[in-house]
Amino acid sequence: MSDLKATGKLHRRQFVRLSGTAGATGLLGLMGAGKALADGAPAAESPPALGGPGAAPCPTPSTLCGRPSDTGGRYDLWDRVQICEGTKQGPPFPQCLQTTPSYVVLNGGSGSNHDFLLVPSCRISGIECPFIATPAAPNYWLDAWNNAQPGQPAHVVYPHIGLGINSADPTIRQQDQLHIHLAGLHSGIQTQLNNHDGMITNNPSVWRNQIVPVWGLTSAGAPAPRSYRVLHVANLNQNLFTLLRDNVVTPTGATMAAQMLAVTPRLIGNGGFYVLNSEPGLSVPPGQPGGTGTTDFLLAYA
Repeated sequence: MSDLKATGKLHRRQFVRLSGTAGATGLLGLMGAGKALADGAPAAESPPALGGPGAAPCPTPSTLCGRPSDTGGRYDLWDRVQICEGTKQGPPFPQCLQTTPSYVVLNGGSGSNHDFLLVPSCRISGIECPFIATPAAPNYWLDAWNNAQPGQPAHVVYPHIGLGINSADPTIRQQDQLHIHLAGLHSGIQTQLNNHDGMITNNPSVWRNQIVPVWGLTSAGAPAPRSYRVLHVANLNQNLFTLLRDNVVTPTGATMAAQMLAVTPRLIGNGGFYVLNSEPGLSVPPGQPGGTGTTDFLLAYA
């Protein structure tokens, strides 16, 4: 992490290799807590963690969602959000591309024009924080999509746009502040999704059973298949974290901490978006590849 502090760059591989808890034991504890806490408000006496001026309410500080006092190391991204907002002092750096009461947009660190991050101004650890699936949470996915469009500071210049968030798996995530990647989508993935379109539902209640294989790329650029639950939505006006919790996580007895989530436009038929979800323990049909907790097979950064 020292190179991040020295250069002010947010290197993508630092975000996706390790999690905020040390080792798999920490993740299992986190997953168990995710099942136990339905609303993310564990202690009535704890004050809310507020975002920027005019922001929507933030989750109550907790072990699962994080605390505003978290700083340094695994919370460097949270420090940078506060510096962008002006609520924390620190050396200036050029990554603050967009600052709003609810989120900031940062360069992802690869130096490309298709690698950006949308990060909440609330202290939110990641996909495991129950607050993000509640009605009080901002629609971070719609915000991310809008910021990736032409004319915006985080315009993703690539043939196809992909948005994604990684699981809390300690082998994948290093920065424990929720961040949605705004990136390119690897070549060929849109074509595969189009070919699978007849198998992809627009009914969230059966999303958990709509599993299709998609060939992406490893970090070394080698083709590799993974299986994903895929849903077609007409727009991004609904909270995708809520859809995931209510239609996949709760019915299957899974945990939010284990989930990855990605979004890309649907370019055929009446349009809309494909929402892809997976997890390492995904139960797949015979002959299909296993699941994954990372978006890296789908998203192009450099």
